[in-house]
Amino acid sequence: DVTLDPSTAHPRLCLSLDRRSVRLSERRPEPADGARQPQQPQQPQQHQHQQRPDGTGGSSGDLCVLGSPGFTAGRHYWEVEVGGRRGWAVGAARESARGRPQGAHTGPAPPPRREIWALGTSGKKYQALTATEQTALAPAEQPRRFGVYLDYERGQLCFYNAESMSHIHTFHICCCRQRVFP
Repeated sequence: DVTLDPSTAHPRLCLSLDRRSVRLSERRPEPADGARQPQQPQQPQQHQHQQRPDGTGGSSGDLCVLGSPGFTAGRHYWEVEVGGRRGWAVGAARESARGRPQGAHTGPAPPPRREIWALGTSGKKYQALTATEQTALAPAEQPRRFGVYLDYERGQLCFYNAESMSHIHTFHICCCRQRVFP
């Protein structure tokens, strides 16, 4: 049973109260200098902005949120429904992707490599995405619900159309004894 971890949510993402859905907020986060912008009347909503205790509201500049729990062994399957007209991405990330707030890395060694594997859209084009690569995909169908299957020991992350169970893409991943988060 996967839920979204508010401590990893980008400030522009609003999580549902049950932590099972997320949407992009039209509202920008407040500036770091504390200057407040005029308040807009608030509408009742099922989603709320998430802030980390340090006020950063996410682990990187990416518009993302990680799921919980993270996996260190075994086979796991979860489904994700996507909607809306904007681009989206669904996938998994190695624990090192949780990272630190931007600019927090110090020292002569390069920052830890962010391992992210996702299926997403840009406009109407489907792509397989990693932190460093984008591969165009042409699925036979354009599903709204995706099945994601992680086989930790085999190092495979597979994506399916959850309605027809047709295979879309497989990443061969190195879990490197780190937790992998939805």
